[in-house]
Amino acid sequence: MSRIVPVQDFGRRMVEHGRIRLGIKAGKAMKSIDTFRFTSPDQVAIEQLAEQFGGKCVPWSDPKASPSNQFEVITDAREIPVWILPGGLSVTYEMWSGGGCVRRCDGVECETSTRTYDADYEPVMVPCICDRDGKLACRPYTRMSVVIPSIRFGGSWRLESKGWNAAEELPGMADMINQLQQSGTLRGRLRLEQRQSQGGRRKFVVPTLAIDLSAEQILSGAGVVTPMTIDSVKTDEPLALSSVDDEIVDALS
Repeated sequence: MSRIVPVQDFGRRMVEHGRIRLGIKAGKAMKSIDTFRFTSPDQVAIEQLAEQFGGKCVPWSDPKASPSNQFEVITDAREIPVWILPGGLSVTYEMWSGGGCVRRCDGVECETSTRTYDADYEPVMVPCICDRDGKLACRPYTRMSVVIPSIRFGGSWRLESKGWNAAEELPGMADMINQLQQSGTLRGRLRLEQRQSQGGRRKFVVPTLAIDLSAEQILSGAGVVTPMTIDSVKTDEPLALSSVDDEIVDALS
């Protein structure tokens, strides 16, 4: 029998409206693209994104997605206005297999599963397994959730990365944003930048989180989302705050 959890202890989370992706599948591998791609079960939302940012809404299917049959659009946009949510970013070490997530860890405690006497599996907390084994077998997963204010609201849109740059850079930026936005959600931008590795041997696309206002303006409350119509959302020239690396494409199939 499952443990009874008091109603007041239920978790509260925003519904995921769709995914923001930076790659497309080419055969068995992922190919980077330099404009935003969106997927969602909500056809109307994808059509609205296509109307505003270019591209065409088409059916999209992936057996790993839930639900598997959705819609997608590859837009012409390298920059979109977003609302940056308080607490909308997380970083964990994870190991995945064909059956799903095998373990999830913060570098100290690890959530994994153990087989019970009746052959079922139940979650357990154990000390970090990678630390115990002296070998890093997990990868860092960075997830960022934003709201796209110019389309009908159905929850947050998630961007996911397995890159080390995201795990090391975004949390610091998220902490600073959270300190600046103590009174609510901020207006900002998600945009793409073309970059290349040292020596120019490898080119890749980097998603950048940006804020429309200066730090002083944010502290004064100018950038906080207040009751408004969609038409009142403004996006001026942003001050770039953070970026993640091209490994994000690995997680966006």
